[in-house]
Amino acid sequence: MLAFCFAGWFLLTHYSTVAVMLDRLKLAASLEELSEKLFPDVAKVLEGAVAVYRRIAVDPTFVDRASNAESSFLVPSWVGGLCDTFFYVPARHYSVLAVDGSQVYPDRHIAGAGCFLLNIGGARFTYSAQSSVSLFSEPEVCPFTDFSASNETLSAETVDLLRESRELAQAVEQAKHMTEAESVVLIDGTIIFWMLEGKTADVRTRFMGEYMTHLNALYEQKVVCAGYISMPKSREVMSLVKLGLCRFSVANCIPCHAVYDTFPCKVVDSLLDTHLMGQLLEPGQRSTLFATASHIAAEYPPHLKPWFCYLHAGTEIVRLEMPAWVAQDESLVARLCRVALDQAEKGGGYPVVLAEAHEQAVVKAVDREFFYQLITKIGMQRNRRVHSSLKSMTKRSMRF
Repeated sequence: MLAFCFAGWFLLTHYSTVAVMLDRLKLAASLEELSEKLFPDVAKVLEGAVAVYRRIAVDPTFVDRASNAESSFLVPSWVGGLCDTFFYVPARHYSVLAVDGSQVYPDRHIAGAGCFLLNIGGARFTYSAQSSVSLFSEPEVCPFTDFSASNETLSAETVDLLRESRELAQAVEQAKHMTEAESVVLIDGTIIFWMLEGKTADVRTRFMGEYMTHLNALYEQKVVCAGYISMPKSREVMSLVKLGLCRFSVANCIPCHAVYDTFPCKVVDSLLDTHLMGQLLEPGQRSTLFATASHIAAEYPPHLKPWFCYLHAGTEIVRLEMPAWVAQDESLVARLCRVALDQAEKGGGYPVVLAEAHEQAVVKAVDREFFYQLITKIGMQRNRRVHSSLKSMTKRSMRF
């Protein structure tokens, strides 16, 4: 009996973590129950949305309706016709640069480290008679003391903002080595810095200033740059469809919600811009150019204000975001689209230069462990100790 009790105590104390695991049967049942919500059939809604979009595209009054709308959703402006499309063939001779970043966030379970890590990596490809490849990775150790005199909170969000700035700075530096006449810098993700919305004035001022300095440096070098967004979730163009469904000649959401209980515009809430563009674009085509109505865009200087278009890259609809000075020159937009198409083709659907930049930048789990082991070693050499919490040590030791 004593042996049985001891065995039970041993199992409870040493293997209790194994007993409670993900219940896959319950998970499968839950997913099946929610399947209609997770995978709604949007075919009929999309058909109606496309019809509305085509109708407003030929409505001479719609430009004024869109500019005068007082809606609760962002309404972009645009140039040309809403249904205008432009076809490009992939570029063949050009240089392309991509930069990406990764990080080891400050870990509250490790005391005494006193720093965090940023790693900026990238790739530069040249396709010409003398083709070349250049890969780089630049780690940066950032001491906590650099923030002790500021009002910033050293959170994961702050680290992300710093990483974004370092990525743009590295893009500026690496772009100096691009010699081909047809050169493009592709940024992984948006150049509309949504993450600054809602931040304190000090944080917005600091980071917006840094971001604009880097984007302006690319402008001064006349290097075409753009954010490349794969599988975008934006609904800015769908906002125009919502206006086309509005029961009022000029949309005004506040009084509408005060009077009515049902809203025609909400019919298309399940649709993304990519749903719509998938019906309008053929491979190799881009949409017309739109100017974002995001609040943060008001803080950009005029020549850097973000514009965007959708491009059918062959296997998916991607969103390209570019500064105004690029958007206002069709030859530069064409260069951007041609390079993006060729990179997507070479990468099997996703730009090979962006994929390679990610590989150069990513900090894997083993790299994170090496980072903290190195800090611990250096701390011991200086008679300082780096302490890990019991929680952190327990997680590292669990190998079930």
